[in-house]
Amino acid sequence: MEADPRTFRRLRIALVVVSMLCALLVLAIAGIAFYWKTYLLEARGDPFTRGPFITRLTTDSAQLRWRVQDDAPVELRAVGADGSRASAGDGRFSGLTPGTRYAWTAAVGRVVRASGSFHTAPVSRDAPVSFDVIGDYGSGNDHEYAIGRLLAAQLPDFVLTAGDNSYLFGASFLLDRNIFGPLRAVMRNAPLFATLGDHDLFWRGGDDVEQALDLPGEDGHYAVHYGPVTVVLMGHDPSPATVRWARAELQRSTAPFEFAVVHRPLQSGSPVLRMLKAEHVSAVFAGHLHRYERRTVDGVLNLTVGTSGQGPGGLEFTKRTAGSEVSLLDYGALRVDVAGGRVRYSFLDERGRVLDEVSQ
Repeated sequence: MEADPRTFRRLRIALVVVSMLCALLVLAIAGIAFYWKTYLLEARGDPFTRGPFITRLTTDSAQLRWRVQDDAPVELRAVGADGSRASAGDGRFSGLTPGTRYAWTAAVGRVVRASGSFHTAPVSRDAPVSFDVIGDYGSGNDHEYAIGRLLAAQLPDFVLTAGDNSYLFGASFLLDRNIFGPLRAVMRNAPLFATLGDHDLFWRGGDDVEQALDLPGEDGHYAVHYGPVTVVLMGHDPSPATVRWARAELQRSTAPFEFAVVHRPLQSGSPVLRMLKAEHVSAVFAGHLHRYERRTVDGVLNLTVGTSGQGPGGLEFTKRTAGSEVSLLDYGALRVDVAGGRVRYSFLDERGRVLDEVSQ
């Protein structure tokens, strides 16, 4: 029996209709996916052109700075590990609990655009404190980014720099590339206390670096007081006036652990070293030489950390210092842990391997 031609016609029509519906469905799905990706899934760009980054920490306050597009208002809030809550005015949190880690958020247009944390200074002289030391880092290369990630992963209470924060010089138009980009993650969680090196001072006497980092002193000379730790940062080549100032700061300090930061490594017979020894400083941190070196000079532990980004130069410039107990060319940073009445110094390379360690 032959099939009815009208049945075939109806089937063909149905098939065409189904095919058209499928095509329309595919187009609709593609249109929805395009709309979703273009207008719904993609977040707006970061409104912050710099930061936010932490510049100060005390027992009960924290200061943040930033640059934001169109000077848009920024809303800062923080929550402490103890459950306490705080908001900031002009980038400053106040009324915080000592020795407490706070998680902060920065909202622009009611949307959180940045976050981080900080640890307020403890009151107890027995509280543990951890900080990192870097030097000669401001190059903006892959090695500096690696050091920045290493520091951020450690959540230090603060970071010290031994100068040469920007290469070839510390001009404002280079600082996002050389400092704020590579160290962005760690600067959202800890203040960067920098002294100045010759490359920083070459441009406008270091003013651009000082202003950008909101440093509390001039020419890299100021003191940091954080719980059981006091640090005097003394700059590129400490003058007699700087030495007198540092002595007065150390004599006023009641912290059980005191440290000094200079740019150029100190040599035997240095009047700076004599003063630091007389004031019972635990260690001196330096840069300038693009090596990591551990030396005991005139009875004082000296640690040079000039390997945090820029890297070795000519062989003569990176020549090993006579009398050094350890001398390495590896990129890295120094970790300092103060706890239980002792200090442990650990030099970590950019991969996180401990290449040298010593305790006091």
